[in-house]
Amino acid sequence: MKKQQNKRRKLIGIVALIAILGGVITMNWLNDERLKKEKYRQEQDRVINYLVEHYELANGDDIKTIEVTEFQQIKIVDFWSITTKVNGKYKISFTEDQLGEEITTSNYSPKEFKVQEDTDNKQNLSDIELIYYD
Repeated sequence: MKKQQNKRRKLIGIVALIAILGGVITMNWLNDERLKKEKYRQEQDRVINYLVEHYELANGDDIKTIEVTEFQQIKIVDFWSITTKVNGKYKISFTEDQLGEEITTSNYSPKEFKVQEDTDNKQNLSDIELIYYD
């Protein structure tokens, strides 16, 4: 009888240990995912700020919306590619070697965007609808 109780206790202990370890691993994974999403969101904000500070629409229109349509790491060449769509139709792309490093403009049409000459006259971000990449 005591042997059976000891076996049962060991089995319950092992099951409890596995459940606890599974919970710890799951919580750690979920926390890592949350931190990664926060970092990606901060980086998208940085690129949006860079866009508003350095570029304006060539036709003189105000920027009403900025949607981040691509946010990915290109592992073959080891850099990040971020593409935005402004006012639903104008695309401009940026690259970074590593997140948080220097932002470089990689592709846009000079018929759609021009470099801002008067940086004091930049648009306020609070007037722009922002759509983030998930």
